Amino acid sequence: MTECLGLLALWWLLAQLRRRHPSQVPVGEYGAQQGLELSRGALSDAIAAEAVSLPGVARAKIRLTGRSARPRADITLPLTPATAPDAALKELSEGPPDNARRSTGRDDLFAETRLRVAHQKAHRVA
Repeated sequence: MTECLGLLALWWLLAQLRRRHPSQVPVGEYGAQQGLELSRGALSDAIAAEAVSLPGVARAKIRLTGRSARPRADITLPLTPATAPDAALKELSEGPPDNARRSTGRDDLFAETRLRVAHQKAHRVA
């Protein structure tokens, strides 16, 4: 019983140490060896700030996942009700993730996008 409890505690400890998202993203091909890294928060904030400036985008939530060697950006964009999803997706694909790839030198930065309609409060008619 004690061995089982010890193994369970060890498994839990190892699960806590394993990261599900990178804390730093190497910049360029040899960024990790040269010490050139960008914090996860700085990169996701930069992508989000650029995404919010796109027409029809109400907010942007960017979450970096994956390993430092192969980062992945999960992008959630609530769109205004009048925005066409295909136009917003085209603007996004030509904008923030592509700019992040170019500026960090990470051509392998994969981006997955979810589009939603932003919730709006009902208007009261008098």
